[in-house]
Parts: sequence; structure tokens; C-alpha cells
Amino acid sequence: MTFPMSYSPLARKVPGVRAPETARSRRVWGFLIHTTGGGVTDKAARTGKTPLQVAIETYIASQNGANGYFWGGPHYVADFDGTLHQIAPDEAFTAHAGGPNRDKYLFGSWKTIVSSETVFQWQRRWPMMKHPYSMFPSTSPNADYVGLEMIPVGDGFGGSSMAPGLRFTRAQHDAVIALGHDLAKRHQWPDGWFNGGRLVCHEDVDPIERSDAHGGWDPGVMRDKPYFDLEYVKRGLLSAS
Repeated sequence: MTFPMSYSPLARKVPGVRAPETARSRRVWGFLIHTTGGGVTDKAARTGKTPLQVAIETYIASQNGANGYFWGGPHYVADFDGTLHQIAPDEAFTAHAGGPNRDKYLFGSWKTIVSSETVFQWQRRWPMMKHPYSMFPSTSPNADYVGLEMIPVGDGFGGSSMAPGLRFTRAQHDAVIALGHDLAKRHQWPDGWFNGGRLVCHEDVDPIERSDAHGGWDPGVMRDKPYFDLEYVKRGLLSAS
């Protein structure tokens, strides 16, 4: 089935992207949150570009095959001030969260690969789920989720985070709330959608690639000292619903 390509009224459409009609389309089922990681701010510091410029250039290149396939990268990027930039339409099937680890999750070997703290944190966060690939309806998170990348504060960019220990601004947290509410409304997600698998982080669905000795780092919810305040986002989504 082919789905019409749509864009958020909250976001600025990024020019110069790959033609949307060349993308495979899918139904939008959920919302997945990422961090670009510190490599973006590090490159910005070295090149004199802004972190946003680096991020968008990177993701346009991913769309155009820089990773060995077309349509890599996320749908949205959130800058420090909360401005949303849309790189791909919601319905575009982009490779932003999938990977080669599906069998490891299905058969349980992932628990021997990641740290014991990561296993503990994942099971504490998702006690009713069998494994990371049981949180969404298809065989890949790329087939179900819209992806949003947030640029982390650091390397002299972004000003202050929302609270000590966090790596993202209040405006970025608020942008996640606003976009989540917009996505839920436009794609007709059920009430309370944000309390289950429709709202996840990259570390939730791929802890092998997105965790360290202390738990998840992308964007860093699944750890004792989080980098991103997902509970703040959920409270905001609840009040907006």
C-alpha cells in the first residue's frame, strides 16, 4: 500500500533533499527519539559551521547513499532553540534506527553482548516487553517510527541544558512534546500512545549499538543519571492531549 507523503506544520522543510517520491512509503505508527551525538558539535567546532549545518549536511548525504544505501537518516532534527527541521516526509521509509541485530534480540543473545547495567535498565524500563524488537508491530523500527535527532549541548554550542546532567535544552524537550502531539493528531494515534511502544528512544530498540557500561546513551534515558528527561516529555504530552 502506498501512503501520501506529509509534513509537519511545526517544522521548516529542509531544501535540497532527495525527491520524496523516490522513497518507499509506510504507515506512521510511532515516534523515536535520537541524539546526533557529540560528533556533530565536534565537527562544527573544527570547521566553523554550525552544528545544525553539519547535521543537515550529514543526513542529506545519508539520504543520497553515503552509507551505501539510499534514504538513510532521520525525518527531523531539533536545534538547540527547539526549531524543528524536516528532512524527509513522515511516511518515508528511512534507515534511522534499524541494524543487523534483529536475530540477537529475537533469540536473546543481546543480553550477553551489552553491559549488565544496560540489561537491568532495559528490563526496568520495559518490564512487559520480551525484547527490544517486541515493542513495534513490524520486523524493523524503520518501518514504524518517525525519527527525530536532537543536537546535544557541548563543545561550546547550545548554551545550558535543561538541568544539570542533561545534554539537551528545555527548548529541545519542548520541541519533542510539540512534535509528538502533532504526529499523534495527524496520524490518529490512540489516547495515551506515549505510555507504550509508540514513544521510544533509539537505545530502547537497539541497545547493542546505543549503550555503554552505564546504560543507554541515545539519547540517554535508560541510565541512572539520564541525559534526556523523558518523564518531562510525557507530562507535557499528557497535558497536551
